Amino acid sequence: MIKGFRGTSVVDYPGKIASVIFLGGCNWRCPYCYNVDLVVPERLKALPDLNEDEILSEIQRRKGFIKGVVVTGGEPTIWGRRLKTLVERIKHETGLAIKLDTNGSQPDMVAYLVEEALVDYIALDFKTAPSRYAELSADFDPVARTLEILRTLDGQAEVRITLAPPLVGKKELEEMLPWLEGLKRIAIQKFVPEVETLEATFPRRTFSPEEILAFQSFLKKHLSAEIILRS
Repeated sequence: MIKGFRGTSVVDYPGKIASVIFLGGCNWRCPYCYNVDLVVPERLKALPDLNEDEILSEIQRRKGFIKGVVVTGGEPTIWGRRLKTLVERIKHETGLAIKLDTNGSQPDMVAYLVEEALVDYIALDFKTAPSRYAELSADFDPVARTLEILRTLDGQAEVRITLAPPLVGKKELEEMLPWLEGLKRIAIQKFVPEVETLEATFPRRTFSPEEILAFQSFLKKHLSAEIILRS
């Protein structure tokens, strides 16, 4: 299940130095995804499973320095009970804050983790306009339910949007607007064309800094959320 570990990160958990645990596997196929090794089955199989006890011991060793743990993927929530057990161990054995990265496809799992106070911060990747989720082999309805949960978290959540033309641009942002209402924090970031992507033929285009600032202004005009630019 655990396919990667980063001992120290200053960018993955807003406001906290954190360790990052990468879980393998994903139920979607986003063409601009750059975690190819964690998604493509044959490449995923080539990655060894990391020992959970050893990872927890390393987090304990770093506890005086790190302030949080990020559980990411792939898509962590597809692991069901095994994810529950992992975050329970992190919470009870280390006492550190836990951030979950998710695509929003498993709202019942997210609801459970929130209700049991097992996660402290959630980041949801809003992939494209709701009408285009079928292009990812995905269904938007569960994402809509997960967004409802995020609205209840009093700012301890964010929605991330990767500006990846032609899948995410002005038209797609316009369609996303109703689903972003009521959220406290939205982070937008540009697509990085230099990295390997799941779909090798995905266009190697990105928006200019001026265009990205215009997108930020557009969202600020229509939403009361904090709109953050991420590199």
